[in-house]
Amino acid sequence: MRFDVMPVATEKQILEASQDAQNIWRDYYKEIFPKDQLEYMLKLYHSKEAVKKQIEQGYIHMMLLLDGETIGYMEYYIQNDCLYLHRLYIKPEYRRRGFAKRAIERLENIFRSPEHGYQHITRIRRNLARKNKFAIAVYERMGFKKIKSVNIDIGHGFVCEDYIMEKIIQPKKVNKNG
Repeated sequence: MRFDVMPVATEKQILEASQDAQNIWRDYYKEIFPKDQLEYMLKLYHSKEAVKKQIEQGYIHMMLLLDGETIGYMEYYIQNDCLYLHRLYIKPEYRRRGFAKRAIERLENIFRSPEHGYQHITRIRRNLARKNKFAIAVYERMGFKKIKSVNIDIGHGFVCEDYIMEKIIQPKKVNKNG
């Protein structure tokens, strides 16, 4: 099985990423957010228009592929010395099989390698809902630590109660002997 990541760039890919996100969110987050907040967040963050706008603003959206089939997606942006992993979602039938870990490892390899020009990136951050116990445990197993608890007003009277989690990335050591 070949795991790969591919940038979301075309209208078709944007639509697919949006639809996948909405399906994944409705399934996964129904126990974490009230229905009205869930629907508001889907429109705010995961509509086709929202994804297009995020890409225009410099957010990087990536489809996660297994043997060419989309199994999830992730989105990140760079802020100073930090890669901010805004989203990482896996379709239900592919969860608990290590694909989130593989996606994080792929990002780490890119941002640790001097040949990619991102040596200034020293950490990965991710917000997770405090009620999302499963994901928190997954990220902790991957080396992320809770650094802060925040309440984020997202509008229309809704608040996201999150942990900010962080993982330090060490640059790859360059072998000076060749």
